[in-house]
Amino acid sequence: MTNSFGIYVHVPFCVHKCSYCDFYSFTKYDEGDFKTYTEVLCTEIKQAQKVLKDQDFVVAPAKSLFFGGGTPSLLPVALLEQIINSLRDCFEFEDSSEITIEANPETVTPYFLENLRKRTQVNRISLGAQSFSERNLKTLDRLGSKESIYQAADLLKEFAFRDFNLDLIFAIPGQDRNQMLDDIAEVISLNPTHISSYNLTLKPGHLLYEKLPKDDLVAELYEEMVGRFENAGYEQYEISNFSKPDFNCKHNLLYWSGGDFLGIGPSASSRLFKEGLFYHRKEFSDFNKYLHQREFSEIPFERTTQKQTCLEATFLELRKNSGIELKTFFKRYAYDPSQSRQFLLFEKEGFICKEGTKLFLTPKGRLLADIVTERLVDD
Repeated sequence: MTNSFGIYVHVPFCVHKCSYCDFYSFTKYDEGDFKTYTEVLCTEIKQAQKVLKDQDFVVAPAKSLFFGGGTPSLLPVALLEQIINSLRDCFEFEDSSEITIEANPETVTPYFLENLRKRTQVNRISLGAQSFSERNLKTLDRLGSKESIYQAADLLKEFAFRDFNLDLIFAIPGQDRNQMLDDIAEVISLNPTHISSYNLTLKPGHLLYEKLPKDDLVAELYEEMVGRFENAGYEQYEISNFSKPDFNCKHNLLYWSGGDFLGIGPSASSRLFKEGLFYHRKEFSDFNKYLHQREFSEIPFERTTQKQTCLEATFLELRKNSGIELKTFFKRYAYDPSQSRQFLLFEKEGFICKEGTKLFLTPKGRLLADIVTERLVDD
């Protein structure tokens, strides 16, 4: 059976670089770079189609297209339209395909949304709110404000972008329980169809690293957050993601379910599954080199080992609340996590649960998902 398939387009431009962000993005560019960048993207799209064919990768019609960044909403709509048309010329899309664009609140204007609605098939917006607190936004070095988030959400509804996500960050340095509950209440009041809420993680040496909340407080905040969202009618379907019924993010579910995805743009990654193994491909992370690249076929897909494939698949699929369907998982990867020597210990400790042929993390286990997954596969 052909794997599910999605496409990710990376747009690295940002107005401002937030202090906590480690995604590949930059702020020094001019408007001419937008056009040049789009032309190179379209060249890559055409070559990607040929690479997949030459290397015997068969992909299904795309069920999702995701513009991530950076801040993709900085691109003029005419260029977004050009990219989408180029992708549709080279790849089939499902009739009900989900097309998402990430946007910061300050880039969401009536002109942008009106043109996006008229000229593209974009049907989902992911809005980077992060927090509604002026203090927390300042800590995160964000340009937005509570007012700009509300204005952007109102505009999305006005222009009939009913399906929209709000990104939230919790466990911000200095944030206490009441401040987090205020953010949750603000998000719920805007009634998005989807919420992504991420625990702020920073690398040692970062200016704010030593000021991060202690693990026990983070766990308490997380459990409180899950309960509040569920009481408001949101279903938790992945460790950090919640949605109204029938509004799960198709693109992210594709990642977590072992689907194929093609990454287009600098620093974008691709993953394809063939003959029991994942194949990965990583783009250039040098923007100038990317802009002058003309032979994207030279970037290889690298085959992983079975152990690497099993580790990645287990790590991703256990993030879903629905967990792993063991018979399907074994048929696909020749591996059964419930046969791990660590499994009985994790089950006894209440981190993981097996019901029939289903294996999933408990609420307690989701707090230690990375550790549980690594030990299941590495023993």
